[in-house]
Amino acid sequence: MSKALALGLPTAMVSAALYGVAPLVQARAARREEESSGLGLGLLARLVLRPLWLLGLAVEAASFLLEVYALSVAPVAMVAPVMALDMIVFTLLAQRVLGERISLTGWLGVGSMVAGVGLLAYAFARRAEVGAAASTDVLLAFLVLGLIFALVCAFFANVAAARHMIAGAAFGFGAAAGVCYAIATLATRQIGLAVNDRREGQSALADLLTTPPPYVLVLFSVLALGLQQRGLQGRAAVIAFPVTSGVSAFLPVPLGLMLFGEPAPDGAQRVAFVVAMVMVAAGIAALGRDRMAANRSVDELEAAARPAERPDSERLDSALGRLPHHGDDPWSPPGRADGGQSAALRELG
Repeated sequence: MSKALALGLPTAMVSAALYGVAPLVQARAARREEESSGLGLGLLARLVLRPLWLLGLAVEAASFLLEVYALSVAPVAMVAPVMALDMIVFTLLAQRVLGERISLTGWLGVGSMVAGVGLLAYAFARRAEVGAAASTDVLLAFLVLGLIFALVCAFFANVAAARHMIAGAAFGFGAAAGVCYAIATLATRQIGLAVNDRREGQSALADLLTTPPPYVLVLFSVLALGLQQRGLQGRAAVIAFPVTSGVSAFLPVPLGLMLFGEPAPDGAQRVAFVVAMVMVAAGIAALGRDRMAANRSVDELEAAARPAERPDSERLDSALGRLPHHGDDPWSPPGRADGGQSAALRELG
């Protein structure tokens, strides 16, 4: 078994699991803050003072370190799609902690993603070579294009948020955050290659500080965090997270093949690679659809529970229990008198 499969694949899976835990912790902290605007940097400035959000950030930092190692021993075309497994962890925790139900579509999505990762392992069983570092000029060109695209997405997301188009805002913030995370992945790949060179005695790790990747990583990680928190603040966080996960998982694949010269699988392995990518994408879409359906079901339930003769606050209090306010604990288990499963669904959605 190659080093990429023996070490890179399981490390990437653990990293993805931690990435799935972090947004649930961060969402709880983000929703206790006032609605933000712009790129979410003001929101970030407030959140860094919240211990709960810092706990989520610590989980994310641990995941990042594992991702660096995975990218130092395995191709980005294998590692990046595996990182989409964070959606499965996110969904399963939402079911257990928030009392949500996963539909048959959601379980099919989980199965599709797991099977896709299995096919990825087969696709790279014979050939899982780590590519060479990209040139600074080519890397910066992709970074500039990615930044422009992310800013455009964030602009339209803010417009949608101002017009109370919840799904549109969540999709825009999710796409912008996904692009920023994808660019951060490319910078992480450069750092991973430097780590690999250091292990082989070809360079000193301190030499990284004289190159763009560490600073690109910090810039786009901060942007991604801010944009992701904007998406998590809204009622349609169940839309933002799948979009972020999908974009950040698949955009690095073609960029990795082009920028780092990684050899793509050939023969039957190439077919397995393509099928694996399709299955992972289908799984992300199915889980995203399942989460959006859960969000809509709560909205419809709330709308149906509004008698015309009563004020809005009394209608919702009577039909679904107390709505969450700043400082409320959204992680209450099903069956409590303060909202049960519907309250949990409203909190995630």
